[in-house]
Amino acid sequence: MRRRPPFLPVAGLLLLHASPAPAAPLNASAIVQADTVEVHLDDETTHASGNARLTYRGLELCADDITADRVTGDVSARGDLRLIQGERVMFGESLSYNLNSGAGALRGARVVEQGVIITGAVIEVSPQEAVARNAQFTTCDRPDPHFAFAAERITLTAEEAPTGAAPRSGSLSLSKGRVMYRGRSVLPVPGYTVDVGDVGTDKGNPTPTFGFSGDDGPYLSIGYAFGSPNRPLTGDFSYRYTTSRGIRGHVRAWRATEPAELTIGYYRRQDPADSPIETDDLEASLANVLINREPEYGVVLPAWRMGRFFTLQGSWLAGAYTEYESDGIHELAQADRSSIVLLARSDAYRVSPSVRLSHGIGWRRSSYSSGDDLTAWLLRTTADMRLSPSIRLGVSHVRRRESGESPFLFDGVGPSRELIGDLAWTVNAAWRLRVVEYYDLENSETRDMILEVTRTAHCLEYTVGWRSERGMLYAGFGLAGPPAQEHRE
Repeated sequence: MRRRPPFLPVAGLLLLHASPAPAAPLNASAIVQADTVEVHLDDETTHASGNARLTYRGLELCADDITADRVTGDVSARGDLRLIQGERVMFGESLSYNLNSGAGALRGARVVEQGVIITGAVIEVSPQEAVARNAQFTTCDRPDPHFAFAAERITLTAEEAPTGAAPRSGSLSLSKGRVMYRGRSVLPVPGYTVDVGDVGTDKGNPTPTFGFSGDDGPYLSIGYAFGSPNRPLTGDFSYRYTTSRGIRGHVRAWRATEPAELTIGYYRRQDPADSPIETDDLEASLANVLINREPEYGVVLPAWRMGRFFTLQGSWLAGAYTEYESDGIHELAQADRSSIVLLARSDAYRVSPSVRLSHGIGWRRSSYSSGDDLTAWLLRTTADMRLSPSIRLGVSHVRRRESGESPFLFDGVGPSRELIGDLAWTVNAAWRLRVVEYYDLENSETRDMILEVTRTAHCLEYTVGWRSERGMLYAGFGLAGPPAQEHRE
């Protein structure tokens, strides 16, 4: 039996009566609107055509034609469609979808989620994942982005969030990928995994960085994570070619075993002063040495929630270590090392409309085959201040203390009292400035400073930086980070 409403437009309810089928039926909140709505009572379907729109429990689907099955929840749509599923926005030519499971597939598709834009011939979606094959991703919403990543398979996941809350930042992984510039492949990326929040940062940039430092001379470096969030085994690597100190780098792999991770790594000529010191770093020495870890293995607890306000992180790492002078030739010390690290952090809490405070306390115990032991403590308070909508200043007061002896210079925890200032200024949509200063309160002097200038142009970010302690000038480019909010059309 077919009934055609005699007026246009019209709203039709998908649910007309209770379902006798075992499948979970749709409820009365599922509504179809269109120029024409046809309700087929014989096969329990509703067909809408002409500016069709379906809404169901916060989901919104717009297309030229929509067909929905009341019993199974299956929906098909075609023609200039748009599907909004929570914070995810999808566009495509056709869609097959199930309202009960929230899973389906789009053809000729584009998915916008967490500021990342994925396009592909077919994209499979579920509430926590989008999987595209023979696709590309970018953060640029222009029709023809200059810079993108293409891959045989792209997976975008979103971490679970409490009911009614916005999804947290998830991860993005590529399989058999390549960097694309103006439609041409310029760099292979066999495997690449990154947290969405790290896209546009050094941590999530698989393109090369080049520069000059007093120790390395001219250098070229590259590194990124590999694997897939769907696989238990993932890892990362870093490679640096230097003209003065040869090839340096590391490769690590870890396996998730809830709630911790098993990790193993091989480090060759690692320079502990390469990375800027973090406020919670218990290995904060700027000793000018190189280290081999052959291998290093252990167990890492990434994060364990303690009550409402605190998070605990921990690790146990062990391995055979060799420390060299900065030339990488003359050996300074060699020993087996076992180290336990515990770090408790508080959530940031507001003390004024523009100021948030947070705290951290860390402990490290290291034992060596030489018979030495070293214990280190850290206590940190950070004030995060919004000086204006475009200027953020973070100031951390850090206290470190150590007792015992270590055969290695890199195990030193740095100054006993230190201020770390981190100023980030978004000058405009194209330019950003960052200044980091490490001030030794014990000796009343600046011991290190970092200055970075970033230019954003057509989804590309170009960064030039200088670091005083290392005598380093560096530059690089990569994909711009996602915008602060989801892009919607």
